Amino acid sequence: MRGFLFVCFFLSGGTALVYEVVFLRMLGLVFGHTVHAVATVLIVFMGGLALGSALFGGLTPRIRSPIQAYGWLELGIGAWAALLPMLFAWSAAWYPDLFRALGQSHAVLPWIQFALGSALLLVPTTLMGGTLAVLSQALAEPESRVGRLVGGLYAVNTCGAVVGAAMAGYVLLPSLGNRATIEAAAALNLALGFAALVYGRAHSARSAGIDLAPASESDADAREAPSRDVKPLGVRLTVVALGISGAVSMLYEVTWTRALALVLGSSTYAFTAMLVAFLLGLAGGSALYAWRWGTRQPSPVAFGALQAGIAVLVVPVLLMFERLPELLLAALRWSYAPPFVMWIQLGLSVGVLLPVTLLIGATFPCAVAVATPRAARVGESVGRIYAANTVGAVGGAVLTGFALVPALGVHAAIVVGVVVNLLLAALLTATADLRPAWRWGSAGAALLAAVAVAVGIAPWDPRVMSSGPAIYVGPYLRSAAASSSSIGATLRSQRVLFYRDGRSGTVSVGQSGAHRYLRINGKTEGSTSLDMPTQQLVGHLPLLTHPDPRDVLVIGLGTGVTAGAVARHGIRRLDVVEIEPAVVEAAGRFFGEANGHVLLDPRTRTLVADGRNFLFTTPDHYDVIISEPSNPWISGLASLFSEEFFRLTRAHLSPGGVMVQWIQLYNLRPDDLRMILKTFQGVFPATTVWNISEDLLLVGRTAPGALDLGRVKARFAEGRVGEDLGYPGNGAWPSVLGFFALGETDTARFVEDAERNTDDRLTLEFSAPRALYLDTSRTNQEAIRKARTSPLPELAPGSRGELERADVRYWIGMGCLGRNAMEDALAHFQRALELEPDHKPALLETSRVHFRLGRPEEALAFAQRALDRGPLRARTLYLLGRIHAALKSPDRAKKSFEEALALVPEDQKLRADLLLELKRVEGGKPR
Repeated sequence: MRGFLFVCFFLSGGTALVYEVVFLRMLGLVFGHTVHAVATVLIVFMGGLALGSALFGGLTPRIRSPIQAYGWLELGIGAWAALLPMLFAWSAAWYPDLFRALGQSHAVLPWIQFALGSALLLVPTTLMGGTLAVLSQALAEPESRVGRLVGGLYAVNTCGAVVGAAMAGYVLLPSLGNRATIEAAAALNLALGFAALVYGRAHSARSAGIDLAPASESDADAREAPSRDVKPLGVRLTVVALGISGAVSMLYEVTWTRALALVLGSSTYAFTAMLVAFLLGLAGGSALYAWRWGTRQPSPVAFGALQAGIAVLVVPVLLMFERLPELLLAALRWSYAPPFVMWIQLGLSVGVLLPVTLLIGATFPCAVAVATPRAARVGESVGRIYAANTVGAVGGAVLTGFALVPALGVHAAIVVGVVVNLLLAALLTATADLRPAWRWGSAGAALLAAVAVAVGIAPWDPRVMSSGPAIYVGPYLRSAAASSSSIGATLRSQRVLFYRDGRSGTVSVGQSGAHRYLRINGKTEGSTSLDMPTQQLVGHLPLLTHPDPRDVLVIGLGTGVTAGAVARHGIRRLDVVEIEPAVVEAAGRFFGEANGHVLLDPRTRTLVADGRNFLFTTPDHYDVIISEPSNPWISGLASLFSEEFFRLTRAHLSPGGVMVQWIQLYNLRPDDLRMILKTFQGVFPATTVWNISEDLLLVGRTAPGALDLGRVKARFAEGRVGEDLGYPGNGAWPSVLGFFALGETDTARFVEDAERNTDDRLTLEFSAPRALYLDTSRTNQEAIRKARTSPLPELAPGSRGELERADVRYWIGMGCLGRNAMEDALAHFQRALELEPDHKPALLETSRVHFRLGRPEEALAFAQRALDRGPLRARTLYLLGRIHAALKSPDRAKKSFEEALALVPEDQKLRADLLLELKRVEGGKPR
């Protein structure tokens, strides 16, 4: 019997973790990923476990066949889980209507989420919570040792959870999606339930456990007595301490996950590795306790010793954690292959979490053994104690996410956990039945250690913790090799102006020279250097193309530069939705000059909310919606590239509205790029694709429409777009056309046989991390270039005449250079020269493009034609000098550089470039 039930409970633990992972994902799609929404789901899920444990634990003395009761619980879990996909769809439909019916108050929103979450999850989680208590009673025999029985069951169930977490994160969700994964788990629960019912009926006499009816009143009293050795006060203190310990354990899970994400990255695979490592420790600790100490009757002092041991093991990890990025980078020298990276993530997670979680895993069976000296009522005791532990865990998760991390930071929150562990050890020791010297000496030592930890451990170096080692492996390794310095010194070389552990991520602002950059969990999300053109064009492009943009929504604040670009135009209202308050603080304090202090603009309304959830609940409509999230390899962000999200944005567009979606070309497989375009184009058939540098802008319209160049010209001047893109004056307006990549027909053809990314099967979330270390920009750009049949977007009647002007063609070519499309730029420059053969800027740029393409002879001919006495002479001479140097004519090169130097006494950058080239020529150094 024991073997059969252990196998069932192992499989049941696996399905429970599958449900937890999938339920969090599915509710996150509706409620969002804010701390409030995630906390609501956790409260409901873990609250259900606590309720079920207490409820069914209290019923176990009256259950005649615990095995059959377990079977009914499994059947109930499976049946409800099978209905959940339908119930989730129902809740998603009712959620916005309910919010609006209650006055659209954001104070009411968490209560709506709690109510819907409870309606969905409370039944299955309550049933899940009852399984441990019922099975404990089923396996109880007069000679059973409680510690071994409960420890073994808990270990087997948690081992199943380890397998379930790994299967969900690495296999089931990537291959099956949410719905099919739930259905598979539900089928297994149903099978377990039927098997348990059949087995229970066949062994009804034995499955009832021991005779629970006391032979006499005195025997009943004996069964109720806590222990001959443990005083009632000790038992109560141990149960309370277990609840507090559960809160601290959840604190550790939340904070170590946050800390490890800074090192290992924020992909779904990294989080799966952390979850597996944490559960592995819990399972191992419970099994170790059952095997090594399960036959003994522990005292509260043993539980206190575990608390002290947890603190002792956390401290060295806390002290050495800063070295983890160096270990990661050293390991990744060997390979960037995704399976290898996943094993490294798992190995480092286990190295950090296993020692501590082994002892955490031992706390539950130890506490049950302290409070339950005999097996007769073990189910009732397990139910009560598991409920206390789970309630504590809920409180720990809420307190950590809402208060400790935002107020103190991740490092300080871990220190708080260590201090609480030591205080629990001191309390349980001070109240134990020990000799005074041992009692007070041990308690005093624990208190002194708590004080030492609180004041003696220095915080982590923000330069290391914000460095993003898993993201920028190549640059860090190359930098360390080039400077002959250690990896640690390379990580500490940056300057950090701002560092904040926010509610949903760690936000930092760094500075390199005159430029600043914003990072979230180590990933650069925007800067005042290379990212500026993209950030600005994302804001300008939809306003240049919309007939009359008045109301604009930007999802994702970042540095605020995109919102600032939008605000340059004559709009009426700008709503900016940002999930992390620390990002809002950083954008206002450190990027105000770059974003035009957009957060202070009276037209701007900044909302701290989840973008999807905001669209779910708001009744507002917009002329333009801009979605500028981070890269889709980051866990949770693939849902902002799903078909359902794009449909949600379309539903909130006014007639004639424009939706713009940013996506990167780098670290993204061509199939994934086509998947995103296919998903977007499926919702917005009138989609055009625009390219700047290594980024794409997908522009979707609610209805097809031609581009009015007269309107583009007027808006270009109104929004001072040329100033943002680094072009002088308003005459550069045609440069916008140079960023055009694919028209509506070409886009449809390009994605014809691509897969879609849907909420149910977020393929992108699992495929994108596998391309993190791939250089895919050129491959993707080449694929887009091959799909292109039209060099320009569809133009409105009367606009095509503008293309017959040399300056227009010249500026279109300059825009092409902004997306590194040399041949496209060359075609426009040549057309400009056909229209005006002596167009000096076109001649100079034609020469420069030929030179960059490795054609110095052609470059020389055009540079000589461009040379005159005008304002471009110095730059033309500079280019001529470089061409002569490439053609092995050092004397001519030197003459050109020297003449150019005499013409630019004030242009310090050009002078520096000229002096460098002159030094190379004079030194005879090869180019």
